[in-house]
Amino acid sequence: MSLLKNSLITSAAIFACRMTGMVREIVFLSLFGATGALDAFYTAFRVPNLLRDLFAEGALSQSYTSVASKTKETDGDSATWVLTNRLMTQLSTLMTVIITLGICFAGPLMDLLYGQNSSPANQQLATELSRYMWPFIGLASLAALSMGALNTFGVFGLPMLASAAFNVTSVLMGLLIGYWMDPNFGPDALYGFAIGVTLGGVAQLFVQIPKLRQKGFRFSPNFHWKDEKIRKIWGLTLPAIMASGITQFTVFINTGFAIDLQEGSVTALTTAFRIWQLPVGLFGVATGMVVLPAISRMMVNPAEKQKVPSHIAEALRLVAFFAIPAFVILAILGTEVISTVYQWGAFDSDAVYYTGSVLSAYSIGLLGYAGSKVVQPLFLALEKRWVPLIVASISLCISIGLNYYFVYYLHADASWLALTTSIVTTFNFLFYFGYLRKKLGNMDEKNLIPGLLKICLAAIPLALICWVAKSYLFTDFLTWNIFYRGSALIAACAFGGISYLGLAYMLRSPELHALINKLNRKAKSAG
Repeated sequence: MSLLKNSLITSAAIFACRMTGMVREIVFLSLFGATGALDAFYTAFRVPNLLRDLFAEGALSQSYTSVASKTKETDGDSATWVLTNRLMTQLSTLMTVIITLGICFAGPLMDLLYGQNSSPANQQLATELSRYMWPFIGLASLAALSMGALNTFGVFGLPMLASAAFNVTSVLMGLLIGYWMDPNFGPDALYGFAIGVTLGGVAQLFVQIPKLRQKGFRFSPNFHWKDEKIRKIWGLTLPAIMASGITQFTVFINTGFAIDLQEGSVTALTTAFRIWQLPVGLFGVATGMVVLPAISRMMVNPAEKQKVPSHIAEALRLVAFFAIPAFVILAILGTEVISTVYQWGAFDSDAVYYTGSVLSAYSIGLLGYAGSKVVQPLFLALEKRWVPLIVASISLCISIGLNYYFVYYLHADASWLALTTSIVTTFNFLFYFGYLRKKLGNMDEKNLIPGLLKICLAAIPLALICWVAKSYLFTDFLTWNIFYRGSALIAACAFGGISYLGLAYMLRSPELHALINKLNRKAKSAG
């Protein structure tokens, strides 16, 4: 299947995942508001979730996909499943150790995050909640490895829908158990949601098992670990943990600094990051997932190697076609987006303004983050494992330095922590792109640059429409009821989106024309 088709399928699945994730956040915020108790829940979840993002869905999943795709190309399906069984056995053993250590050392970890000036009650709550959520990392890691296996065999939609199963299960079970523990949904109800996180991890793993069996996988513990390909996966994984998860590291660091700011800062960062990840997940992550196995197969086929730069350029143009208008909307209408999605129950207008400013700061790095999701995994296919590690180390130093300066010298709020994330993600992308261009000789600039210029020009009317709406039409936006807020925001975005697509069509943007042609072909075949 084509890059566009696979990316659209994966994007649709990620959209379902992100939307159910936003529903999950809406439930949290409407019940608990931007409070210290909810900050404690997010802080407790941050550690196992960070390990999941870095170790499983980030580095390990990408490293496995790269090696498994090459194995499938050269040795066939059976060899790929043997490799998967060996890695899954190792991963299960390792996760058992990590979960045990996480539960035992939950207290010291929260001491490290909270410091001496925090609320003892919130810190104790975070410690206890984290112990309930640590098993999630093991379940999510196995689910991520299953996702990598299905990606290797050309299945992209279902693995991403598994994350939606996590969101739905964790919310429903959290509500049921939380109500049983505290019908008024005070802080004690958060224990129910912590248990729901682990049960959601069970759902995320088990929803993929039928498709894996259909593709031929049968799990059988395999302790024959002296395998060159297994060593290669771990060799790619260890440096890639830093490289693929630099944004997650930055967000984790932000959490530590945000605890020293006003109450609700951790919640504001987490909530805004959820919105920010929606366009990134839809287009950056989806395209990156499709590109990695394709590039990995190209690298073992000499006749296909010369097509790598044009394939990367096509992926970057596709990502930019969606990411640039998303940046415009979030940068200008960030507060209105937060209000429409999250202004329910205990989440009041003050929290909306605060979170909206954080989202606007995040949006500056949206294009860089989405682009990094495409190009960073390619270093695994090229087996240049240490290059991303070096840039990640530099980025972490930049992140810590800027955060320290913003919080303790400028006494800035959480939006400046989000700005740090944007600076770091943009730096990462520029470095990756420059290095790949040097390594490959070119990045198909003759098609890439004109395509990006057309997208930027097409976004100008969209920016003007959003600015006019915010400046003249949305002056009392937060006082409107949800129906008027939603209708007005949809109307402004729709009007701006039509102007963007219309100008992109007149400029003959290849991404838009490819999408139109695909829809026309589908319509003809359906007819």
